Amino acid sequence: MSLQTPRVLPTHLHAFSGNKTVRILGTVSALHGETAVITCGSHGDVTLLLKPDSHLQMGKLVEIVGKVTTLDGGQGLGIRVLGTTDWGSPSSCDYKIYENVVDVTHRYKEIFYGSNE
Repeated sequence: MSLQTPRVLPTHLHAFSGNKTVRILGTVSALHGETAVITCGSHGDVTLLLKPDSHLQMGKLVEIVGKVTTLDGGQGLGIRVLGTTDWGSPSSCDYKIYENVVDVTHRYKEIFYGSNE
């Protein structure tokens, strides 16, 4: 069986805590050494714990695949990056469509992820 990576918004992270793998889309809004922050439309920000070979650029839209983890000091949840895909300019993507895709995949999990999720 292949690895399932449900698409999420920041509000879904709590449901996937405990090192579960997810997929999220956002615009790189901060880079700080081994961490970064993505802004996910009007849903807020997510802190990323980067791999040494992560190559994110400020202002780019990126899709992140990673594991939901508790941030150092217990300051909420973030994502430990496993992989990234550059989606280009945020203006080339209608984020509302992504939000609708996330909504549908969570509402009808059995269609997208099978009955064992």
